[in-house]
Amino acid sequence: MKPHPTLRAFLAGTLPLLRKGPEGLPAALEGLGRALEADRAYLFRLEEDKGVWYASQLAEWAAPGVSPQIHNPALQRVPLREAGYGRWLDAFLKDEAIGGPVASFPLEERPLLEAQEIQSLLVVPVRVGEALWGFLGVDDCQRSRGFTKGEEALMRAGAEVLARVLELWEARGLVALLEASPLYLARLDREGKVEYANPAFRRAFPRGLALPLEAPLEAPGRVVTLRLNPPPTAWWLVAVPGREVLALGLDRSQEMEAEERERRLSLFRNNLLRVYETLMAEGVSDSIFGLILEAALETIPGAQAGSVTLLMEDGYYHFVATQGYDLEALRSVRLSPEEPLSLTGHKEAQVFTRKDLERFNAQLDPERRRVLEEAGRTREIQAILSVPVYLRGERKAFLYLDNFEREDAFTPLDRELAQAFASQLGFLLRRLELEERMHHLAYHDPLTGLPNRLFFLEKLAQALKERGEVAVLYLDLDGMKLVNDLAGHAAGDEVLRALAARLQATLRPRDLVARQGGDEFLILLSGIRRGEEALPVAERVLEVVRLPLQLGGRTFRLTASLGIALGEAGLSPGELLKRADLALYRAKAEGKDRVAFFEAHLQKALEEELALLEGLQEALEKGEGLWLAYQPIVDLRTGKTVALEALLRSPLGPPHRLVRLAEHHRLVLALGRWVLRRALEEKPKGLPVSVNVSPVELLDPIYPARVAEALEEAEVLPHELILEVTEGSLIPDERGRDASWALEALKKLGVRIFLDDFGSGHSSLERLAHLPVDGLKLGQAFAQDLKTPQSPAARVVAGVAALARALGLTAVAEGIEDEATLERLKGFGFDWGQGFLFGRPGPLKEG
Repeated sequence: MKPHPTLRAFLAGTLPLLRKGPEGLPAALEGLGRALEADRAYLFRLEEDKGVWYASQLAEWAAPGVSPQIHNPALQRVPLREAGYGRWLDAFLKDEAIGGPVASFPLEERPLLEAQEIQSLLVVPVRVGEALWGFLGVDDCQRSRGFTKGEEALMRAGAEVLARVLELWEARGLVALLEASPLYLARLDREGKVEYANPAFRRAFPRGLALPLEAPLEAPGRVVTLRLNPPPTAWWLVAVPGREVLALGLDRSQEMEAEERERRLSLFRNNLLRVYETLMAEGVSDSIFGLILEAALETIPGAQAGSVTLLMEDGYYHFVATQGYDLEALRSVRLSPEEPLSLTGHKEAQVFTRKDLERFNAQLDPERRRVLEEAGRTREIQAILSVPVYLRGERKAFLYLDNFEREDAFTPLDRELAQAFASQLGFLLRRLELEERMHHLAYHDPLTGLPNRLFFLEKLAQALKERGEVAVLYLDLDGMKLVNDLAGHAAGDEVLRALAARLQATLRPRDLVARQGGDEFLILLSGIRRGEEALPVAERVLEVVRLPLQLGGRTFRLTASLGIALGEAGLSPGELLKRADLALYRAKAEGKDRVAFFEAHLQKALEEELALLEGLQEALEKGEGLWLAYQPIVDLRTGKTVALEALLRSPLGPPHRLVRLAEHHRLVLALGRWVLRRALEEKPKGLPVSVNVSPVELLDPIYPARVAEALEEAEVLPHELILEVTEGSLIPDERGRDASWALEALKKLGVRIFLDDFGSGHSSLERLAHLPVDGLKLGQAFAQDLKTPQSPAARVVAGVAALARALGLTAVAEGIEDEATLERLKGFGFDWGQGFLFGRPGPLKEG
């Protein structure tokens, strides 16, 4: 059975591992990483010291384009449990793996992983014998993914192979150990002549080494400790077991370097921790660049000054933080990515000398060169450590660390630590970018890109606080509902985007336009002291909205209503916005496509209307506070009551005001339903009842069905219900709809329909001849104006009666208050009548 390709690739990688020793580890890890489609593969050593487990990266393979981490100081001697990775240690001790998307890991584990751009990972323990030796892992920096049981099994198989190789290294024998040992091993004669030396000794002392043997020779059989200070600094153990001298030396330079490295790494971690504590307390801001720079200067001794430049939206690098220089002066300097001074040709930390900087600066224009020279960024600097900062593969910033004394001031460890600080800058830039994106989303409308209501209110509060000379324009588009209904919401969105761009282009640069929501916009005008100054802007806005809009082969024509409120001392943003809304309400009530200013009486009127609206809503919900009064309709020939008209009554206010309020706030369907049901329930047996119908109800597609349902529930025959509709109900609305189809359906149901207030609206005799109506009700203003039989009003009334007879309709006259009027109307031929002469509206009489 052939091994799985993943395992076969890893086994192939063990050949250089066996041949080269530890130097062959990257090749083995590459086979594992590529087979698992990972971006990195790595091996960590685990060591326990006084109860603390430390992890250090030993080897790594990284795919092309992926940032290697093998030199990342944050991955050396990491105390696992103390650093927040106790979960990992517990899993390794139980021989368990850790894997999956980093986003699903506990919060304390994510910062270090996200700083390495890791999206997902899988790590398995490596055991040599019975002991936990380390762990083997792979990273995916592109995808958030889980790992299958099969992939984990293959990783464990690779870890098993690696463990066997490690055991083999440790069992090569003493000779191999001596030859490979980094310790200095030598056998000398009593005169100090070297008879044998291992490779480490020969490399360190190619010309030999004169050891002081006086003390060892005076104490044969004992081990004597010697310390030699000349490089390489070493501790020596010397023994004279017989005629020969055995010497074992330990090069302390690496130990001292390691101690210095650990001290510097500890300082790096502490300084970075301080930066992140500030970050958690204050959030991400431009000041964080200064904190990173300060931490880098404290960590790298050779850095005596420094700066950070950031690639801005204008395509240039700008100085955003400095130490040892005048930041305000340097802010005026913009560096192009192509200019040599920005040192953009290198991808990792690199040291430049004073001559390099002089050559670079010489190519700048005189003004920028003067600023940089006066800031001391040319002649004084002897060495500059330049580190590029990347974000998603794009160079976004530079960290510069300067030394004024020596060209060789920066060591490889300095470059390594500077690179680590640059990586943290990249991480912070990513956070800053995300927070800026979130801030933009929170303060801007996603459809139009305009600022939203929240942003507008903040700017308005600032303007009121600073000067108060402002005007708020509240704009509502007329006709957007028609656009959405006829062309679809996608076209409606395009219209809103186009109008938003028009509004922005119309205003002055210092003014602000925002989207309130839906088809409403807010405009803030600055430096406005009187209404006359705001009016021209408002008129110009209305003109811009009126312009035809060509989109997708269609032409849209809209208008707008606009309310204006001026800022006053002591007004809050919310109060000023409320005033502008009141003015807008007035503009729409006066006919739309116009401007209206806020006036004090509007406030009181709105408060009264809101109170009335709340009362009406509560009355409809509870069924209390509303009742019906009934006025008789009589046969003018016999004087007998032939029907009752149901009229809405409420202590909340007059009926016409309640109905208008209900229509404006979309309560008229609920109100009409209540009136119809109550009238049918209270109707005396055998006597028809007449109910007024709103135009909005007639346009409701299910209104005829609701009437049928109400008749059935009340057990009332259809011909005992008269519905009164106005002439205005029959005029098509802005969307081209009319109530003809509803009247046809109601007529087929058997309900009688009377045309109410006939003669007071837009009458069309041609249309009337085809309408399915049963009667005409003359407006009461005509009946009350019958002074003489030959008056103009009398001739109109006579004509209405004649028209009704010609069309076979019942003619009903309203407003009959005296006998003289009654006689005239009977003479004209009216069939039914209604008015105070026959009875005022009131409750039904019992019995």
